[in-house]
Amino acid sequence: MCMVIFAPVLATFAFATCGGYSGQLRVRVDCADKSQTNITISFGYPFRFEQVHFKVPLCELKRQETVFLEGDFSTPAQFFVTIAVFAFLYSLLATVVYIFYQNKYRENNRGPLLDFLVTVIFSSLWLVSSCAWAKALSGVKETVDSAQVLFLMSACREPINDCEALEKPVWTRLNTSVVFGFLNVSLWAGNIWFAYKETGLHKTSQRSTRTLSEKQSSFSQRQYSQSSFDQSAASLGQQLYRQVSFDHSGGGITLPHSSLGQPSLFNSSSRGPLILINDM
Repeated sequence: MCMVIFAPVLATFAFATCGGYSGQLRVRVDCADKSQTNITISFGYPFRFEQVHFKVPLCELKRQETVFLEGDFSTPAQFFVTIAVFAFLYSLLATVVYIFYQNKYRENNRGPLLDFLVTVIFSSLWLVSSCAWAKALSGVKETVDSAQVLFLMSACREPINDCEALEKPVWTRLNTSVVFGFLNVSLWAGNIWFAYKETGLHKTSQRSTRTLSEKQSSFSQRQYSQSSFDQSAASLGQQLYRQVSFDHSGGGITLPHSSLGQPSLFNSSSRGPLILINDM
C-alpha cells in the first residue's frame, strides 16, 4: 500500500523539480571609460550550455563579443527525468491493477512475477540515474559559477575593468530533485521483498527445504534401524557361540535348549559323536 501511495508522488516531485528548472546569472561590467553594462545569462533543463550564449562589451574597442558557456549535461538530466516519468506511469498502472483487477493480477502467478521483475529493474534504474544526475549537478554548478563565467569575458580579464555578479542561480530545486531521486531508490528497493512475497517463490523454496529435511531424517532413521538389527544379530550369534559346549569325553555336541521342544538324542554308531536335536 505504501508503494501505491508514495511511488507516484515521489516520481512526480523528481521529474518536476528537475525538468521544470530554469535559472539565471546576472553580472555587471564596468569599463574604465565609466560605461556600465548589465548582462543576464539564462539557462535551464536540459542544461546544454554549449547552446547558451550572450553578448559582452569590449570596453576598449567599443564593440561586443559573443560568449558561449561550456559543458553539456543533457544526457544524465534527461535520463533522470525519463526514469521518473516511466516510474510514475507504471505506478499509476499498478495502482489500477491492484484495485480493480486483483483476480487477473494473481491468475497463474504471472502478475506478481512481472511486478517483481519490474520492481527490481526500476530500483536499479533509479540508483543509476540518481547517481548520474547528482554528479552532473556538480558540473552544472561549476559551469555557471560566477567566477568561471566572468573569466570567459575578455573585458573582465583586464585589470582596469570591474566585473561582479549581481544575482546568482538558486539551486534549491535541483538539490531537491537529487534528494527525491534517492528517496525513490529507497522506496523501490524496499518494495523488492514485498513484491517477492507476492510471487510465492519463497513458499516453494521453504517446501523444498522441508521435504529435503524430512527425507534426510527418514534416511537416518532407516540407517539407525539397520544398525540396531545388525547389532542384535551379532549379539545373538555371540550368545549362541558361547552356549555351544563340546563334550570331548563323551564324543558328543550339546546344542542350546530352546522353546521349540525337548532335544532328542541320536547315536549313529558307537564311535560317532552324540548329537542332540530339538523336535519341531
